[in-house]
Order: sequence, then C-alpha cells, then structure tokens
Amino acid sequence: MTFSEIVRALGRRWYVVLLGLLLTGWLGYGAWVLTPPVYTARGLLLLLPSDQAVGEGGNPFLVLGGLDLPARILVAYYESDVAKDQVAEVAPDAEYVVAIEESTRGPVIAVDVKEKTPEAAVAALGYIADSIPRELGRLQQEVDAPPESVVQSMQLTMDEEATTDNSGTVRALIAAVGAGLVTTGLMALGADGLALRRRDTVRQKSSGADGAAARATAAGGPVQVVQVPGAASRRPADAPVPLHPVASPPDGRPQPVPSQPSQPAPRNVAPQPAPSQVAPPQAAPASPATPPHATPQQAAPPTPLRTVPGQQPSARPVAIPPTAPPRRPDAEERPDAAENPRWHVVGRGGEQQPQVTDAETG
Repeated sequence: MTFSEIVRALGRRWYVVLLGLLLTGWLGYGAWVLTPPVYTARGLLLLLPSDQAVGEGGNPFLVLGGLDLPARILVAYYESDVAKDQVAEVAPDAEYVVAIEESTRGPVIAVDVKEKTPEAAVAALGYIADSIPRELGRLQQEVDAPPESVVQSMQLTMDEEATTDNSGTVRALIAAVGAGLVTTGLMALGADGLALRRRDTVRQKSSGADGAAARATAAGGPVQVVQVPGAASRRPADAPVPLHPVASPPDGRPQPVPSQPSQPAPRNVAPQPAPSQVAPPQAAPASPATPPHATPQQAAPPTPLRTVPGQQPSARPVAIPPTAPPRRPDAEERPDAAENPRWHVVGRGGEQQPQVTDAETG
C-alpha cells in the first residue's frame, strides 16, 4: 500500500482518526501526570593526601596519585544497604549515586541526587556531602590508621539550586503518543479495508445475478411472457410485464413447438365459379407481439415469442378432394362430372380457395 492510498483511506475514515486522536491526547495527558519531572543536584568532592605524604611545605595536589584506592573504598560503602538506609531516613524519596568522576584523573567523587522537589534535592545532596568526610574518617579509624597518615576530603563544587529533569516525562509522553497514533492508523485502515471488502461482496453478488441474466439472453434463448393468475389486479396499469428467458438447447437452435391438429375444413361446400388462375393468398409474416405494458426500454430489443400452436401458416397449398353434395331430385346429370372432378384448394392460413377443375389446372 502506497502513501497516497494510506492518506485516502485515512480521509475516508476520518471519524475513526478523530476518535483515535482524542484517545491519543488523553494518553499523553496521563503520561504527563503519571511521570512528572524530577529535580537533580550534583556535587564533586576531592580526596586529599595525608600530612605525612605531603611533607612540610609540600603541595597536596602534587601527590594525588595514590588516592584512587581510598576513593573506590568510599564509593563501595555508599552502594551498600547500610548507607542507603541512613540516607532514606533523611530523604525517603531521594535517589542518589556516588561514583568516581571519570571525566578527570584523580580521586574525585561525584554525588548525584534526584528528588521530586528542588528543595528536597538540595537537602539530600548536602546531607550526603557532609557525611562523606565523616564516613571516610570512621573507615580509617577502624583500621587503626595513624593520625598523621589519615586521608582527608574537600568539596570542589556543590549545587545550590536543583535542575529540572524532564527526560523521563518526555520519554513517557513520546511512548504514549506514538502508541496512540499507531493504534489510530491501524484502526482506521482496518475499518476502511472491512468496509471496502463488504462493498465488493455486495457488488459481486449483484453483478453475478445480472451476468446470469445477460448470459441467458446472449445465448439466443427465447423469452417467454408469463402471466401470473391474479397478478393483473395487484399490478398497476402502467407496470411492465416481466420477461423470463427460456433456456435453449445446447446447439443454440430454438426448441420445436409441438403442433396441434387444426380444425377440419367443411366437406360440403357450395360450388363457386372457378377463376382463370389459382393464386394462393400471401399471408403476412407473423410479427412478435409486444407485451401490452412493456416499457420502451424493455420493448426495444426484438425478442422472439413462442408461437401459439394451431396458427402456424402452411408453406404450400393443400388440395383436399371434395365430397359430393347430396343429389337433388331435379338435378341433371352432368356428362363431364366424372371426367372433370372438382377440387377444393386450401391455401396459406387455412383459407378455402375457389374450385378448380382438372381441365382448368391442366
């Protein structure tokens, strides 16, 4: 799916996008409230060598090389549970880290404190910074270090005001907003795909029904006009008559209609004058009847109709031998009656033709 298709899908399901944006806003607000900003304070302390190591008139900063080990021992103490419990008694919500400052070469100890309020952060930092010289002296006393070889400490820097730290809040806000936007997009695309799939299913069903009717009509099958009994009273006068296609045989030719015997012609016919020639009347070709209520759209294509049995015109004139009329007492015997018998000729459409003798036809 391309970017333009995604944009169009989101535009079609704008209501889902709007609902998702509202939910995303609530998620962002909740992330901001649940993860408020914290306040940090930082201090640096430096360990100084003993008076014995410096000597009389010496410079302590020139002999800092051997103080890394005492600094690491002090850092390890503040990572213990005993030191954490002592700090928790003063600042229960404080989070602190005591570590060697890696940005400098020397026995520099960094103290970082996090608190919910700036005042609490500064107070916790001051408590830890004041406890470092005390704990350093206690550790040296426990090992019976001589007073002239005791290592001391001094404060290099100490924050007087706490700094606001919004990194945690920003991370939570980004996670909440990102999750909300992704969920909104997936919901909108899913709703659009479901709606399009449902619309395609409806179109396929309707096109399948229309295609079946079109294939039946294109196959050349005749269409039968069906009149439902009693439907005339329920259908309006201007309603079209439904046309139902009739299936054709596999070879495509129309099915033959069974013929019924026509009514027999009368056998006794009065004599009529014979014309000079016998010309069978030309019957007009039968035209398909148009349904009485068919609309112009339905009556436009010519549709062959089923022929009514008994009205099929004959292809050739049929000669039927006459029946002799009843003899009257005063009728005279014609001498040429036996030589020239008369025939009744029936032409197209079953109509009777004038009588013609064999002499006239010969």
